[in-house]
Amino acid sequence: MSDKPKKDMDIARKIWLAGIGAYGRAFDDAQEAYSKVGKETAKIFEDLVGKGEELEDKVAETAKAYVPSAGKHMATVEDRMERMRAALGFGEVVSDQQDRIDTLEARLEDIEGKLDEILKAVNALKPKATRTRKPAAKKSS
Repeated sequence: MSDKPKKDMDIARKIWLAGIGAYGRAFDDAQEAYSKVGKETAKIFEDLVGKGEELEDKVAETAKAYVPSAGKHMATVEDRMERMRAALGFGEVVSDQQDRIDTLEARLEDIEGKLDEILKAVNALKPKATRTRKPAAKKSS
């Protein structure tokens, strides 16, 4: 009896496990990158808001110097900016990130369940005993 079928199954299983390992590593790397991006995004957003506030102040000062009625218009602009900040949920970045994390965790659980099903199916396909094949009949000429 030959050990070739067993070696073939071992190789196939190792290839399968390497694929699962690659997926796991990619998922871990992606999760780490997402975590870093989430932290950096909040910092970048805060920097942009700070820069916007600086520019807003400069525009207001410049407008007051050139247009006497700019003060009235700037009050209206400031009211609109406050309403826009409230509508955009300024300060709610953390809850949005938590929602994304919860969604990713749910997807991971779903993927793990599917992997369990696949592994059960693969195990069910493993041969119980090695079968010997009959040699093919020779063709007569």
